[in-house]
Order: sequence, then C-alpha cells, then structure tokens
Amino acid sequence: MENREILQEYWLQEEKLVYTVKEVSQKIKDLIDNSFVYLWIEGELQNFRPSQSGHLYFSLVEEDSSIKGVLFKDQKNNLPLEHLKEGMRVLVFGKISYYTRYGEIFLISKKVEPVGVGRIHLQKKYLLKKYANLFDPNMKKEIPPYPKKIALVTSLFSAAIQDFLKVSEDRWDIQILVYPVRVQGDGAHLEIVQAIEDLNRHFPDLDLIVITRGGGSLEDLYPFYTEEIILSVRGSKIPIVSAVGHEIDYTLCDLAADKRCPTPSSAAQEIIPDKRKFIERLDFYLKKLSKQMELQIINREKILKQLHLRLQERNPFRIIHDLQQRFRDLRHRLSTGLTSYFHQQEKRLLYLKKELELRNPIRLLEREEQKISHLKKLLMSFSPLSVLEREEQRLWHLKKLLFSLSPYSILERGYSIVKSYPQERLIKSAKEVYIGDHLVIRLSRGKLWVTVWKREVEEDGN
Repeated sequence: MENREILQEYWLQEEKLVYTVKEVSQKIKDLIDNSFVYLWIEGELQNFRPSQSGHLYFSLVEEDSSIKGVLFKDQKNNLPLEHLKEGMRVLVFGKISYYTRYGEIFLISKKVEPVGVGRIHLQKKYLLKKYANLFDPNMKKEIPPYPKKIALVTSLFSAAIQDFLKVSEDRWDIQILVYPVRVQGDGAHLEIVQAIEDLNRHFPDLDLIVITRGGGSLEDLYPFYTEEIILSVRGSKIPIVSAVGHEIDYTLCDLAADKRCPTPSSAAQEIIPDKRKFIERLDFYLKKLSKQMELQIINREKILKQLHLRLQERNPFRIIHDLQQRFRDLRHRLSTGLTSYFHQQEKRLLYLKKELELRNPIRLLEREEQKISHLKKLLMSFSPLSVLEREEQRLWHLKKLLFSLSPYSILERGYSIVKSYPQERLIKSAKEVYIGDHLVIRLSRGKLWVTVWKREVEEDGN
C-alpha cells in the first residue's frame, strides 16, 4: 500500500527525476574512483590472455566472486609475466575503475606477482636474467685488505650486530659506524637503499659498507631480492659486503655485492684482519727479511773480498815483485838451458870422435884383412871335393830312411796288398768283397789276379 502511494506521488510530480545512461554511468565511475585508492588484491588467475592491442586481460577469482583485470602493454616490460600460469594464486596491485563504455568494473593493474615463496623464486630468476651484466665478477670492486673505517647497515636490535662487533673487537683497531635500518617487512629494502645513498654522500672516507642480518625464512629475506637493492649496491662507489645469514641460498644482494659472506661473524673474520695473525706474519716476514739480509751481506762480503784480491793483483808493488820473480825464473831457465845445451853438444862431440876413430883408414884396413882371412877359411870348407863327399853321405842316409818308411818294404817280410779289379780299391776286410769278385794282389815281387770263390768273415775283436 505504501509503495503504491509513493509511486503515485512520484508520477504526480511536476518535474520528472530522469537520468541518462551516460549520467548514471559517470556517477557510478565517480563513486568507485573516489571510494578506492591503489590496493593489493589476492585471487586465482583465470582467463589470462593477450589482446591484439598488446594489453593483457585476466580475471581474479575467489569462490563465487570474480573481478576483471587489465595490464596495459606499457607495464609488461617491468614484470616477470612469462612465469605466470593459469590457475596460479597471485597478488595484483592496482586501482579499481569503472568503464562507462562497457558498463564493467576493471582492476587497472600495475604489478602482478605470485603469492608466497614462489613469488620470490620467480622474481629472483627474472631479475637475474634482466641484470645479468651487473652480476659479472669482473665488475666487482676490490675489497681493501686493511680497512680503517667501515659502516654496518643492519637492525639496531638484531643479533647480527652483536655477532659482528664481538668478533671484530679482538681482531683489529677499526672504526665502525652503525646505520640502523629495518631488515624485513614492507619497505625494508627502501631503507637499505637510502642507507647506501646516505653513506656514499656523507661518508666518502668509508673503506667498506657491510649489509648484514641474521638468518630467517625466505619471505623474511624478501627485501634482499628486490630490484632496488641490486641497483643501489652496484651503484655504490664504496665497496659493499653482503652478509645475510642464509647459507643455503645466495640472495640477489649477495650476488650484486663486491663480496659475499654467509654470516655476520664470518664477514667480520674475512674483512677485518686478525691482529695476532698479522703480527705472526709480520714476524715471519721480519725473520725472512733478516735471513735475506744476512745472505746479501755474505754475498757482498764475498764480492768485496774478490775486489780486494783483484786490487791486490793490480797493486804496482805487487806487479813489480811478480816481474822480478818472473825475471829470476827466466834467468834460471836460461842458465839451465844453456848448461843442458853445452852438455848435449859435448856428448855429441864425443860421439863424433868415436865415429871418426871407427872410420880411421888403418882400422878399416885391419878389419878388412880379418874379414878376408875368415872368407878364405870359409871358401876352403866349401871346396867341390869336400862338398861332394858330404852330399853323397847325406843322400845315402836319406835313401835308407825312405826305404824304411816305404810300404813296399813291409812286403819283403811276407805281407801283400789286395785291391779290387779293375777299380783298384784297397781291400782291408773280407766284408768288402763277395764271391766272384776279381782282385789283384801285390807281392814283394810281382802281382796275382784272382777270383774269390770262398770268403770267411771274422767278427770284430776275434
């Protein structure tokens, strides 16, 4: 009843309350635009597709609710979109807006990130690829071996600062500045970036900047996986050491830094020299230097001694003395040589004298007379008559000896020589002939030709 009265009253008004579609759409757009600022929305990614214009359209879905989203092409280059997949839970940062042309509400997106730890891994992979040249080891600045002044960028109430200071106080006298920042949570990476900029601007005399914190989950370490950290660390003129307490994995801050240490304590040990070890090394080098100096002194003494000897050798008095000694030696050699020469000449003279005596004509005549007398005696012994007699006797003896050695002399004693006929082969045994063979028998006087008609063979030894 009341609704009907209101409707009748509405129709009876002189001025009708009528809006155009455009007016209503604009009022809706103004209402939504003024009610929502930029915000993060979490949901499941659906209908993720590119358009011909280059924009990306998608829907964020949760149970029975959904909202459409768009990512304009000028925003795509700054996001790791290749890792986004259909059905993945994501966080989208953007602004809610109403499109009057289509009568739809869209989330105008600025950032799209996976939810949880996967987001950090994907972001790390994306930034490693994007800034690969900034992680080149050849671009890293040299860490000074003996720093005098360093700055510690960390939380003022963390255990990391206590660990670092505890290790450093006994190692080396060094000035340490502490720049307190948050090391986890939203905006922590921006505080670290600001610290690096302030230290570079106001403390150019720093030798090192150490960014450190204790261990934590991967999500706690998210500030050290950001793009701002990479650019700030690489842009620092002062060398930076990253000592984030996460030994399992390297953060992007570790990779961008000029040196990486796994923990705050190890950072203090590696960048601050150990006074005791330094003194030990110094003592070692002093001993080594002392030994080298001793060797140098010994070598120099040897050289000096050699120079002294050479100087003595070239001393004028020494030269005169050596010349005098040489003169005495030459005089002695000359005297000895002359004495030897005269002695040899005297011996030769005696030899020639003896030769002359031997060749004296009277002596030669006597020797020739003796030789003639000897030849006369020898000639007498070789007269024809005496020679003939001696030869006849010699011939008779030879004949007698030859007859005694002749085989035919044996035949005189009744033996004979048997040969085969006509082969003339000497027969020594009855085995060598057969019945009917022809033989010739040589006797002391004459020969017999016979034919074998019987033979008797005797065994050896019988």
